[in-house]
Amino acid sequence: MNKTLASLALISLTLALGRPTCAEAAPGDSITAHVVWKFQTGGEVNSAPVIADGVLYCGSMNAAFFALDAETGAVKWKFTGALFPVSSKAAVHGDVVCLVSGNTLFGLDRRTGAERWRYSARNYRPVYLMDLTDYHRSSPYIDGDIAFFGDDWGDLNGVDTRTGALAFQYTTGSSRPIRSTPVVNAGVVYFGDWEGAVYAVSIADRKPLWTHTLANCRAYYGAIVSEFVVQDGVLYFGSQHDLFAPLDIATGKEVWRYVDPNKTYLPATPLVRNGNVIIASTIFTNSVICLSRGSVVWSFKGSGIFFTKPAVSDSVLAINSTSFGQTGYLYLLDADSGKLINTVAVERATPSAPAIDGGKLYLGSGDGCIYALNLRELVAPHAGPP
Repeated sequence: MNKTLASLALISLTLALGRPTCAEAAPGDSITAHVVWKFQTGGEVNSAPVIADGVLYCGSMNAAFFALDAETGAVKWKFTGALFPVSSKAAVHGDVVCLVSGNTLFGLDRRTGAERWRYSARNYRPVYLMDLTDYHRSSPYIDGDIAFFGDDWGDLNGVDTRTGALAFQYTTGSSRPIRSTPVVNAGVVYFGDWEGAVYAVSIADRKPLWTHTLANCRAYYGAIVSEFVVQDGVLYFGSQHDLFAPLDIATGKEVWRYVDPNKTYLPATPLVRNGNVIIASTIFTNSVICLSRGSVVWSFKGSGIFFTKPAVSDSVLAINSTSFGQTGYLYLLDADSGKLINTVAVERATPSAPAIDGGKLYLGSGDGCIYALNLRELVAPHAGPP
């Protein structure tokens, strides 16, 4: 782990001294030029906003969690019962909101924010900063009435959202941290761990159907850190590896693969759209890449590193970069061609993924604010650099 930290410290220095730039990625304006409202949480925001029925739910690194009116930014309620930062995104199910803080899953009353229950995986302090880009905890994924999430000890837990009781648990052989967000499909839960292993486990009998280890991982790298996505029998996920290889959900075998020639990392959550998959990279390439079965359809080179899931509205793709607390950029791209629509500077960028709803784009920031931005303004022709 020390070698990992040293290596990533070098990466951090490299980015700080000279982040990759290119003409099409030059900043056009600032996030502050498009604000509909902003809300100060009191701590850096790494969590991605979630919008449900006109309410925005989001956590902060100061361990607070908020429900805001998505139209106005007004506070509906604030939850302060968590002991550790809330860095992953929430999940909404019926009248319950679920969030992870440390290795504890909370179930809150959706209307009032009152705590209904909590489930703590183990009574130990959480392990933070496996490396310098260990930005997010495993987020809850709800299937039926069960919320699934991973913890620091290789447990994939399933908690009944009605009672907070443990309904499912599978512990991996390596017992390594699970930072990925699982997905459930046809009674099988899929997830990955910090060692680059992917698991398919039957929920009914809690037995593995298959496991798959990423090929050719470099020493100390390969951690699977994204959300898992299932589409048309194929499992997609991102990792700290230069290999992107979707798997057949029935067998765990690679369907196709893409290997970045510059030895970057591909940790962002993939977006599957119109038969293609859009991924994003960090050092050396700093790009958003659209693939069709391993072949590049288009590629956009930005500035900073991409760790977040893209958001899409019609043909507009929004994705943001970060640069270890320095200035990052929100990019608006044509999702079909990769052509740049607009670039917006975010002065203290974090790996908070954007969310789009009701004509607004929502994003958290290192200044402690959750921003609601006017989407129409963001995609309108502007007078910034080409």
